[in-house]
Amino acid sequence: MRGRRLTWTIGGAGLIACGVAGILLSATLGSSLTDVLASSVDLLWAAAVLVFAIGTSPRDSVVARRPLGMITLALVALWPLALRIVGLFQDPMNPIPLIPWEVSTFVPLALSLVAVVQIGRASVAPRAWRWAPAIALAVSVACDALSLVVVAGADQATAIQFVGLSSALGVIGFLVRTLGLGIVALLAVASERPASVPVYSSPSEPAPGS
Repeated sequence: MRGRRLTWTIGGAGLIACGVAGILLSATLGSSLTDVLASSVDLLWAAAVLVFAIGTSPRDSVVARRPLGMITLALVALWPLALRIVGLFQDPMNPIPLIPWEVSTFVPLALSLVAVVQIGRASVAPRAWRWAPAIALAVSVACDALSLVVVAGADQATAIQFVGLSSALGVIGFLVRTLGLGIVALLAVASERPASVPVYSSPSEPAPGS
């Protein structure tokens, strides 16, 4: 119990810190802090997700350290960081990305789907919170999809007016899977009651009713 509380507290705090760093990043785009904050977001995300995946013991891991869950969560954790590292080798004069957008978009989505199913099936998290990652993923994907539809479905003149709305939807989707899940993890910790310790009567103490 203590190990699980420690795992979820550290992981939840990491996700909250990731969300806060993301908010600061969106507010300071183009400044000298952009690269530092962007790297911080990826590092905090990777660390928090890996903490949830590994835990202090198999009983504390959100996937019970099952191989499929561990592998998918590790890939989900490290994917943004890997994309950032690959991006360092991108030729600024070449508009074609090193990783096609189909890969950078649908591979992490597929990994996330597998991961949330594994979390739900592992039955480690309390029943009330077990499928919270799946709900957060659904809301996040919906926000990201709407942000693309809003811009893609408008002509060039109208699209400019919807840039702010599209960005806001993207930020909401990001915060749901970071700040939101971090808060859920801390709430799950707070909702768990310490295991009760049985109290026995001493041999000399008369039994009740005797």
